[in-house]
Amino acid sequence: MAVIEARSYAFTYPGEEQAAIRDVTFRIGGGEIILIAGDSGSGKSTLLRSLNGLIPEIAEGRTEGGRFLDGKDMDGLSICEISRKVGSVFQNPRSQFFTLNSTSEMVFSMENYGFAREEMERRLREIERDIPIAPLMGREIFSLSSGERQLLALASAMSLGPDILLFDEPSANLDYRNAMRLRRLLAKLRSLGKTVLVADHRFFYLDRMADRVFLIGQRTLRCFASEAAFRESSYNTRSFDLFGADFPVRPRAETGECAASMKNVSKWQVLKSVSMELRRGEAAVLVGANGAGKTTLARLLTGALRPDRGTVEVPRLPFYVMQDADYQLFGTSVESELEIGRGKLPGGEKERVLREMNLWQYRDTHPFSLSGGEKQRLQIAAAALSGAELIIFDEPTSGLDVSSMERVSGEIVRLSESRAVLVISHDYEFIRRTADRIIYLKNGRTEQDFCLTEETVERLNHIFTDMEETDMEETDES
Repeated sequence: MAVIEARSYAFTYPGEEQAAIRDVTFRIGGGEIILIAGDSGSGKSTLLRSLNGLIPEIAEGRTEGGRFLDGKDMDGLSICEISRKVGSVFQNPRSQFFTLNSTSEMVFSMENYGFAREEMERRLREIERDIPIAPLMGREIFSLSSGERQLLALASAMSLGPDILLFDEPSANLDYRNAMRLRRLLAKLRSLGKTVLVADHRFFYLDRMADRVFLIGQRTLRCFASEAAFRESSYNTRSFDLFGADFPVRPRAETGECAASMKNVSKWQVLKSVSMELRRGEAAVLVGANGAGKTTLARLLTGALRPDRGTVEVPRLPFYVMQDADYQLFGTSVESELEIGRGKLPGGEKERVLREMNLWQYRDTHPFSLSGGEKQRLQIAAAALSGAELIIFDEPTSGLDVSSMERVSGEIVRLSESRAVLVISHDYEFIRRTADRIIYLKNGRTEQDFCLTEETVERLNHIFTDMEETDMEETDES
């Protein structure tokens, strides 16, 4: 019997004439790993919210067809009953936390169901045998790295013992090391007989793991019987084999004047005597594991932080595109967002940038009505029109499909022709398309700093594998 099933299912949001997803039919058995692929805005998150009960319980709208959990019609089940069977890990784990302490968070749902203390302790011990949560216990949640927060979200989702686990863009904010750690966790969940559905744009960590692939396009679902069949399809997919893909290396342009410099900069215990220069005419990409200090370095360049030691020189205020776009959206429309702090801009220039970012059709839309990927592209459009000599991007491809990633890469390359650009990224495919310089931050220092050429690609590859090997060593030691 299928553990979860959909029969000609459709969902339409309030005020919309067209269904967000329609004619969705599938049967999923126990112990399967299903990859859900599709472009940004195609309906992947809508499908997951339909399977965990948030639709239509929290997100109202009109449903058609049927959804079934262990053979029972989900329309007749309360969200309380569904959550005992289905656990979710959201793209941004912070959005699903209810407490400030990691241990309190893990037991929060059990407390709500009235579990006895002894039962909660027993379940925590069971989870600890399956996933490495011991280093997380008793910690302040907002001191955790992105990878640790995701691990906490998974532990919290598993606390009720669900048979089905849903992951929405789980690799979006993870470095290569933590993405490969996620791979091992998914393999562990499969060995425990759990059914796993993963909606994502990046596939490398799922190489040869997915039993089937559901591709959402034109608001409906197409099922591929195997990962191999999906790879042979015409869908413009991200790479399953990162280091085997063929990416042309950008020709190195002549760099111009210095736009920012750091000399022997230290901050807290995160950065230790870091020195570098950023010049016009180059796209430098800062890489390193989650928690290596990349965002701290960027904030020092913006003046939001002052160094404990050393000097930071930035002649003109840079434009900083944050990882979470919600923190810097203030306009009443997409078009008005571009003019905040810059006054009236030429209409032709705004149209060019918005079309390049595939946002022109949303020019009169409120920014908070956009999807996560669309918000990210709007901030990149604002950066392009800013006139700043130094532009800093913090994970600009987080949650972007391959087409959007290529657009963002093209715009950043164009910007780097006349500006200094520093990009923080974990996205190998994007880095290969965009970077002409690599800066590797490790243990608080610039471990490597080199121009990316055909001859140095292997150095970049080794940086990524070095991050994974370090994680394996730490796991073995623990």
